[in-house]
Amino acid sequence: MTPEEFMHQKSQILDGIDLSRKGCIDDPIKGLVQFINEGIEFVTTSSCSGRVIIFCEDVTNGNRKKGCKWLYTSHENVNDDDLLNSVDPKEGNNILKYEPLILHVQCRTLESAKLMHTCALESGFRNSGITLGKHGKIILAVRSCIGLEVPLTEDGITLVSNEYMKFLTKKANEKIEENKLRTQRFFYNLGSILGNKEQDILTNKTC
Repeated sequence: MTPEEFMHQKSQILDGIDLSRKGCIDDPIKGLVQFINEGIEFVTTSSCSGRVIIFCEDVTNGNRKKGCKWLYTSHENVNDDDLLNSVDPKEGNNILKYEPLILHVQCRTLESAKLMHTCALESGFRNSGITLGKHGKIILAVRSCIGLEVPLTEDGITLVSNEYMKFLTKKANEKIEENKLRTQRFFYNLGSILGNKEQDILTNKTC
């Protein structure tokens, strides 16, 4: 893909409507996303800084449906009172989940994708990978495996005690802090290794 073709696609992506549930980029990674999008080789297509959610499965007559309702969400550290107050067995089967940072980045060339992929791996995002589309689109997913998922209620019955919720809160916050460290490391490493590398890619390996 030529630089001109990529920039055209990039403009369409950045000028498009944000279809995420939140409708905007999470505050903790606005700087990171902006830095990536300022590069001539990359454009972010979706992102989440990491979040704690309590959601309920849509259960009717014992049958689970694909839909779900969010009862609580936070991209920052949480406390056990907020989590406890959000649990509602009447809404369905409640589940506490922590999801770490995930970024999807479209890359102009495979070489630039490999560059960012290496940076992601070295920053602790070991589950990162590159996908090649049918029409030559190259997408890098930056992700790690420090998630958490725990059922809180089942069939109208609360499964966890207040003490155990405090334990889950502690574990969730530990994962949030680890995710922040990895994200900061990724941001720092990107700034260190990119620099003039993008210009080198265009100069030496124009595709």
